[in-house]
Amino acid sequence: MKRFLLSLVFLVIAGILAGCTNQTSTSEASEINELNKQIEQLSLENEALQNTVEELRKELEATVNNEDAVIGAKEIENYPRSLYKEITFDIDKDGEDEIIELYVNADRMENGLFAWDDGQTWLLVVKDGNKTYPLYDGFVQLGSIDLSTATLDGKPSIVMLERWHADKSVYTFAFDHEAKGFVKETLYKKENLLQHYNQPASYAFFKDAYELTKQAFTDKAVKALEASENNLQELHDRAAIFDPILVELGNAQRLFESVGELNPELSVSISKIYNLLNQMVINPPTAEQMNQLRYIHEEFIENEGEDLIIEEENQIHPDIKEKLQRIDSILNGEK
Repeated sequence: MKRFLLSLVFLVIAGILAGCTNQTSTSEASEINELNKQIEQLSLENEALQNTVEELRKELEATVNNEDAVIGAKEIENYPRSLYKEITFDIDKDGEDEIIELYVNADRMENGLFAWDDGQTWLLVVKDGNKTYPLYDGFVQLGSIDLSTATLDGKPSIVMLERWHADKSVYTFAFDHEAKGFVKETLYKKENLLQHYNQPASYAFFKDAYELTKQAFTDKAVKALEASENNLQELHDRAAIFDPILVELGNAQRLFESVGELNPELSVSISKIYNLLNQMVINPPTAEQMNQLRYIHEEFIENEGEDLIIEEENQIHPDIKEKLQRIDSILNGEK
């Protein structure tokens, strides 16, 4: 009898434990299923949120770039302090040149150089009679704006180079007669490496870069070549003489870099020339360095043809290429 009762008690307890185990397993499975549903729902919501953010980013980028909008005439109430660059060009093909002006909110000092800050406001406008078209108006941090003119796809265009920190973008502005304003197009962004080649834009920047280099070693180098040895002993005096040359060369160097990115066939480096002038500022120039400067000056004052580039062959004109090679020889001490 005792054995029977013990067996009965054991069976009852076992049944209770089994029931508890089944209930626990069922409860845990239900919780896991519920968590899986919540995770799946959160995943769907996260994907939808990412799509929304991407759409908003594209809308914001399009708004900032203003690619499709037409830039119409507008009265400008306040101009930045200094005129940085001015070009005359028949941008609307009406037979008369318009005036293209680039302003910067930086003071020009007595020596002609600008007192740059970490960032400046830039304004690019086209003036056509009593109409003014503001093509660019913005603040650039640790960078600059530059421009040239070119004919792209048969349209007279303004090519604008924007540098911002390590980023670089090239835009074009062409006049649309039907819309009575300018249309902006992006030619190149640094991150878009597969779509940045553009030969006409590179030709425009190459001509500007070469002209800046030529001015540096003709007009601006004269003062350095005529300076007496006594005037080149003090750092302050050397900087006053050589800095205007270095500024022109620095601008030319940045344009040549953009040329190489837009069109590798026209790659030119003037880093050796820039380093030569920089060394002449750091320390009093040696007789050899002054002779190198004089030889380069003579190369640039020699008569040369009007063509810098043979566009049909997409190459630098042989005469210009030879001149650049002779200058390289001078810098290598071969003359």
